[in-house]
Amino acid sequence: KSRPLDNLPHQSTAKKADGSRDVKKVSDDPLLDLSSMDDAAPPARDWSSLPLDALSLIFVRLGAVDILMGAGLVCRSWLEAANFPDVWRSVDMDKHESVFLKGDAVLREMAKVAVDRSGGQLRVFVGRMFVTDELIKYIMERSPSLTTLRLVSCFGVFSKQLTSVIKESPLLELRSLELENIDLTMEELTAILESCPILEVLRLHYCFLINSNDERTLRAKFTRIKTMTLKWDDECCTD
Repeated sequence: KSRPLDNLPHQSTAKKADGSRDVKKVSDDPLLDLSSMDDAAPPARDWSSLPLDALSLIFVRLGAVDILMGAGLVCRSWLEAANFPDVWRSVDMDKHESVFLKGDAVLREMAKVAVDRSGGQLRVFVGRMFVTDELIKYIMERSPSLTTLRLVSCFGVFSKQLTSVIKESPLLELRSLELENIDLTMEELTAILESCPILEVLRLHYCFLINSNDERTLRAKFTRIKTMTLKWDDECCTD
């Protein structure tokens, strides 16, 4: 009975005139010489030679955090592409692993660099835990085109000082505000919403200082907000 390996060619033989056989190893056959495959491999692509526009599109998909962590420092052309304002229109610093590994001070500095590189074109900012009222003030003062703001587990972020700043400099382009696990009072939230004249979406998740009575008040006062969602856990749903 033949075995699977019996059918594999290990060597070939050719009969000589004297009746002996000349053994020829498979490795001597140039068609089966694996070493020649290295010579046929395509040359490595020089990614630094890509057009800057193409690189900037790649960086947009890569995300702000990865660029700030070093992707934009690979070579001169990558650094130049990483400084395009279009790359920084959306800065999501919520679920990236670096948010849980880096110190809060480092993350705040990274966020400021992203805001500066946006050249006033930042439209979306998402932050978690490390965001302070000082950072929000920094963002708002330099981002007139901000349309979406999402904050998660950021405590003390909407101080009276920041609320006053928002009143003086309304968020004229903000259309979506999402706050999760934020210690925000009804008074602070009202002041913010009054300074967002075209806000269309408001989502509050686990903001325990605002109750269901406040929700009814918000719905009655801010009818222009098309989508308003407020969620608590079962215990906090009771008045």
